[in-house]
Amino acid sequence: MELLFLIPVFAFLLIYVAYREWLNVAYRQWLTELDLFEKRLAAYEELKGAVAPVRETSAVSATDADRFARAMADMRFLFDKDLELFVGGIYGALLKKHALDALLEEAAARVQSPADKALTEKALRRSQELASQITDGIYRDMPQRMEKFMHPRPIL
Repeated sequence: MELLFLIPVFAFLLIYVAYREWLNVAYRQWLTELDLFEKRLAAYEELKGAVAPVRETSAVSATDADRFARAMADMRFLFDKDLELFVGGIYGALLKKHALDALLEEAAARVQSPADKALTEKALRRSQELASQITDGIYRDMPQRMEKFMHPRPIL
């Protein structure tokens, strides 16, 4: 008779222990996803911080390019290849703008012929296009591309 009483008690305890373990695993998975969410958000904030001077002054310094490259380095571990390539394209635009701005600064220091002035104007327009590509890419396009990565699952 006692054995019949103990069977439901053991069954209940077994179910309770399994349920608690399932909750524990689900909670740890959620914490892992939350940590990944925070790392992804921090990587995006670093990219924005590196591009902020471009947005404010329309100039790219070597320091800004280096900061962007450091922020971009961990992205392949946090995001997919598509987003990594997209950010790589923005980095390429940053480097082009930095080089073009250095050439424009050199050209401004020299006496220019009318043909040189026309080329300088064309280079200035290209520099502005690159600045727009960089800022639009980070502030407009990147959040849309990141959205699929930024939804941690709720605990069930």
